[in-house]
Amino acid sequence: MKYVGIQTQIWRNNRNTAILLCMFPVILLAMVLAFIMLLDWLGIFCSMQGYGLESENLRKACRDFASAGFHWDLVWEYFRIALPYTIGITALWFIIAYFANTSIIRHATHARPLERKENVRVYNIVENLCIAGGIEMPQINIIDDPNLNAFASGIDIQSYTVTLTTGIINKLDDRELSAVVGHELTHIKNRDTRLLVVCIVFVGILSTLMTISIRMIGGLLNSSGSRRRSKNGGGLFIVLVILLVALLVSSVAYFVSTMTRLAISRKREYVADAGGAELCGDPLALASALRKISAEPGLSSVGRDDVAQLYIVHPDEEDDGMLSGLVAKLNIIFSTHPDTPERIKLLEQF
Repeated sequence: MKYVGIQTQIWRNNRNTAILLCMFPVILLAMVLAFIMLLDWLGIFCSMQGYGLESENLRKACRDFASAGFHWDLVWEYFRIALPYTIGITALWFIIAYFANTSIIRHATHARPLERKENVRVYNIVENLCIAGGIEMPQINIIDDPNLNAFASGIDIQSYTVTLTTGIINKLDDRELSAVVGHELTHIKNRDTRLLVVCIVFVGILSTLMTISIRMIGGLLNSSGSRRRSKNGGGLFIVLVILLVALLVSSVAYFVSTMTRLAISRKREYVADAGGAELCGDPLALASALRKISAEPGLSSVGRDDVAQLYIVHPDEEDDGMLSGLVAKLNIIFSTHPDTPERIKLLEQF
């Protein structure tokens, strides 16, 4: 397996981060525009007359509703109204999630800082690899979990962290643990962690919009029975249609952004495997470590797929390893990590 140069991979990740930062606002605004266009096409705006949303463009659109095509004056009017709110709320959400990601991950995994006096062996392994690779010494966290897993996180030098479970520290020998740490340090040096945080935040926003839509639809359907004969029946139907349109649009945007994230996530694991093997100088040690980790990956109790994307081996995807045929191929497409046996095979050919 040919290793992609560190500087090349850093450049690619910086480029991909910039592209994602530009693409996501475009996807989000396109989603808002599609939502407004669908409501116009369904005649929802005309049905909402009397709810304080009247405008000259709305009255004209309702008079011309029988005409074919969209009422673009009306569409652009509502789009201009929604634009500042969409950008403002999304920007605020992104800033909070981006800079709070370290504490969010630590809280989700129950990780704690590892003191040098608590485990000199781990500190020596990390320091030696950092010196060999010209990498700034990251923070080291530990998770009290008897199974085996590890991950890197952070967006800058102050927040870069390598997290190890107690199981991986105790059950891997020095060669294997060095290879795992080398893999995680490669993620940090390649800026993989920052790129993945951007992906996670963006996809998380769309996922939340989907969840809110589903819950509101469920709540509306549960409450509609008692109001079926009330005067508000028409209003409830309009709200239901709006929520269904929101769910449809956000689902499409979520699928597109998720596929982009999965492709980036899988590729970075191959590159980190190669970089870790080169850094520790022992690709067979990393292959051996991956074989042991895949047998008992742990951390599945965290229950958050966005955090699990950071792990060296995704526990849920290892549980799906018994699938075969077309189902297995589809499972790989929707996996955040490449197939572990394939990773091991490539390392053994390194």
